[in-house]
Amino acid sequence: MDDLDPAAPPSGEAIDPVAIQLSNFGEGGQGDLPPGAMPSEEDRPAAIITIPFTIQNAERFLTACETSHPRVTYGLGKKVAFNAVPGVDFTTVDCSGFVREAVRRSTNLGNNFPDGSVVQHDWVANKDFARDNVPSGSLRDNVVRIAFLSPNATTSGIGHVVLIHNGMTLESHGGVGPDSRPFNGNGWQALTTVFVLSGPVT
Repeated sequence: MDDLDPAAPPSGEAIDPVAIQLSNFGEGGQGDLPPGAMPSEEDRPAAIITIPFTIQNAERFLTACETSHPRVTYGLGKKVAFNAVPGVDFTTVDCSGFVREAVRRSTNLGNNFPDGSVVQHDWVANKDFARDNVPSGSLRDNVVRIAFLSPNATTSGIGHVVLIHNGMTLESHGGVGPDSRPFNGNGWQALTTVFVLSGPVT
């Protein structure tokens, strides 16, 4: 697997252009944002914000995906219905589908958090969550961060998104599926844009 293209399916596997669109931009090219979920320029908050985040819920969701029978694997463009049961209601999920469901289970955002890694990036940026630097992702400071890899930074044109907590990712990536691995700022991670979602959490 290409270390600079974490959301691409394994080499040799055909890549459906529609699945790329779903992974990057969600349904209809705009995620699944309800009307009014994106603030207008005059309605944007004046201060940097964070949200309450129950990291244990996100970790439980990851573990359920990893230990389900069958194990949940990576599926480009594959999404998850809210509160779906891993291995029963779904067996594949892409990066933005996994992160969306982890956020929905761990915050009070519900369906206000969109699908599609590009749409998720724009939502987080437009809501004025604080920008952070890549090295901060390796800190064990109980802060919950989210990192985005632009489709323009990958050979496949597929973006990527991960949650980060205490130096480890919570993500779904090509060739594996839902997984956790160190966020050390190397490879594709060096090319990400990082934001603070919440923290520190306990």
